[in-house]
Amino acid sequence: MRRLAVIVTGGTFNNLVQVATLVRAAAGRGAAVRVLFRDAALLSLRRDRIAALPFSAEFAGREEQTRRLLAAAEFADLATFLREAKEHGEDVRFYACTSSLYYCDTQPHELIDAIDGPRSLHEFVAEDLAAADVVLSF
Repeated sequence: MRRLAVIVTGGTFNNLVQVATLVRAAAGRGAAVRVLFRDAALLSLRRDRIAALPFSAEFAGREEQTRRLLAAAEFADLATFLREAKEHGEDVRFYACTSSLYYCDTQPHELIDAIDGPRSLHEFVAEDLAAADVVLSF
């Protein structure tokens, strides 16, 4: 795999941990990675929300155990984990969907530092997704 494109819409804690883990693995193997965060995922990346994200319903009753396991693996917090996932590669970009920014009433400066900037869905599909060897959605 040379290029990976990911569209992320789910905004639960465990979904975003999975995305960061995947990005870290792909980037560490030399892949160029492009990620577009939309909808609930975009809202979850706001500085005022990221520290208190819920787990998905499937994790009911396992939240504390999961947090303990992550802490044992030196997981500090989700914002740091996403930033560190980017740092495992030389060509990793995280984008905030422009239409989601608009209808979620969110400005780019309200998002975590790991976000490289806004990008329209049209541009992402036409350029990043079209050039990808692998396309995933979370």
